[in-house]
Amino acid sequence: MRTEALLCKRALFHRLATQTEPGLPLAGLQVAYAWPARTAERECLYGGGVRWTRASAGHDGRGELWLETATIGLYIRVSRPGADVADTDARCLEIGEVVETLLADQPELAGGYTYLQMSGGTADYAADDDAVTSIVAYQATCQYYLD
Repeated sequence: MRTEALLCKRALFHRLATQTEPGLPLAGLQVAYAWPARTAERECLYGGGVRWTRASAGHDGRGELWLETATIGLYIRVSRPGADVADTDARCLEIGEVVETLLADQPELAGGYTYLQMSGGTADYAADDDAVTSIVAYQATCQYYLD
């Protein structure tokens, strides 16, 4: 089965990465296509897994058209020494709001992909002697046509 779900993910994270320069909405935030592991900064936005569905969108005279919907894992991680969970949770949600507004205001992504919405999410945290870390996982939904 041919899919463009991973290309859509690339377009989504490219858009977000272009907004990290000084004066832009995500200034100073680390944005990565996938978990950056040892290079992860205290505040990081990164991509996770992708799920997709496909439905017939009719025929265009050359063959079947398909409407594909990709649901892309978008993770926001905030880690702070000496913080409490409420603070790191709040910072994750603050970043999430900026991301959601940015994408909603300009939903067209490179390659003909369209951001639709944040369709859900989860939140969790971990704490140890070094820091408190919160992670909010959003589900970004995008659509596009395949022929």
